[in-house]
Amino acid sequence: MTAFPRLRRPEVLAYAAGSFGTGVFSTVPTVLLLYFCTEVLRIAPGWAAALVFLPKVWAIVWDPFVGAWSDRTAGPLGRRRPFLIAGAVGVAVAFVAVFTPPSIGAVGLLAWTAASYFALATLYSLFAVPYVAIPAEIGQDAAERSRLVSWRMAVAMIGVMAGAGVAPLVVEAAGGGRAGYAVMSLTIAAVCALAMTGPVLMLRHRDIALPRPTGPQPSLWSQLGRAFRHQRFRRLALAYVIQLCAVGAVSAAIPYLVIKAFGRSEGDIGLAMLAMLGATTLAVPVWSWIGRRIGETRALGMAVVAFALSAGGLGWAAHTHLAWAAALPLFAFAGLPFAGMQVLPYTLVADLIHAEAHDSGDEGVFTGVWTATEKLGLALGPALVGLALNLVHGRIDGLAKLAAVAPGVLALASLPFLFAAARGAAPLQPKAAA
Repeated sequence: MTAFPRLRRPEVLAYAAGSFGTGVFSTVPTVLLLYFCTEVLRIAPGWAAALVFLPKVWAIVWDPFVGAWSDRTAGPLGRRRPFLIAGAVGVAVAFVAVFTPPSIGAVGLLAWTAASYFALATLYSLFAVPYVAIPAEIGQDAAERSRLVSWRMAVAMIGVMAGAGVAPLVVEAAGGGRAGYAVMSLTIAAVCALAMTGPVLMLRHRDIALPRPTGPQPSLWSQLGRAFRHQRFRRLALAYVIQLCAVGAVSAAIPYLVIKAFGRSEGDIGLAMLAMLGATTLAVPVWSWIGRRIGETRALGMAVVAFALSAGGLGWAAHTHLAWAAALPLFAFAGLPFAGMQVLPYTLVADLIHAEAHDSGDEGVFTGVWTATEKLGLALGPALVGLALNLVHGRIDGLAKLAAVAPGVLALASLPFLFAAARGAAPLQPKAAA
């Protein structure tokens, strides 16, 4: 692999800027799409849950393919920038399409929204997979990779905060309903597309395609198999899926809890998410420091336990219809461990990928599998909320009871896989040439 010079602060910030877009584009559908489908478009909850979930299942296949495709790309723009450019433009267009459906019948609305969201998920991968691979590729040591990941996650939290907190406020300010969601989508798409040009510019002198090998090349399936056979990587990915399923369930339940349990407006969804994600943004560097002090695995275990407790507190507050002023601090408390569940897994996996795939140039394959697990986890959460709404026949008390228990149990269920991954710390050695 090419040895790059040390990263300067402007380069780190330019790289991190792209995560504002990924944070927004991944969060708004997680928080608002299920609610938009069921309450604004009047799509049945079961169909809406399928609409949210199925495109993420597609990512299980698509993301690793994008990673391998990017690894093998050779051209004047390098092997990452063509994907970053196509993804940044395409995802902005698809995002607007999701929230601006035409006035057609119920079946047409379902088809339009499903197709648009499928396109959004597909195009998002073109940007996100090579983008996430960059620290493992150009970071010279663990400290530099941690620096890139920490800055990326800090800016991503600002994007998540904008997507989850500011987006509902824009919807309300624009009058709510279809018109409000249309204004929100246009505003957010323009800002995010601009932010996502940062890593493209940063890579001008660092995005170098690897020389094409002269001998036989491994097939895509053998590259993917290498990632899936890596026991530590597999266990870490499984733990991450379960954790994000819990996070996605809490995020998707918040609009229903805020409006129907606490009796607030759509704008207060934004206040709740701002309280949660503001705390998350502030806590990212703290969790990075804790990870360096006691080890990322132990720190992540602490974050998971704290998240389980805070999710239970939110569900209890909704079930007892706690006063809004008393409930808001509980949202902020939930944001503190969420920061650890964001930055620490990415630090762990960046070091693992660098050790396993740096010499072979397969960072994109491993990253593609990882981002596929991320999307799957975030999709499972809202899908579970949609199924829960069917199970309790839309009754908010029933949803609040489930919210008090299910996310915490899910989060804790990830711990055996997380600690098992820590025990298998030695990377898989490449096979000797025949």
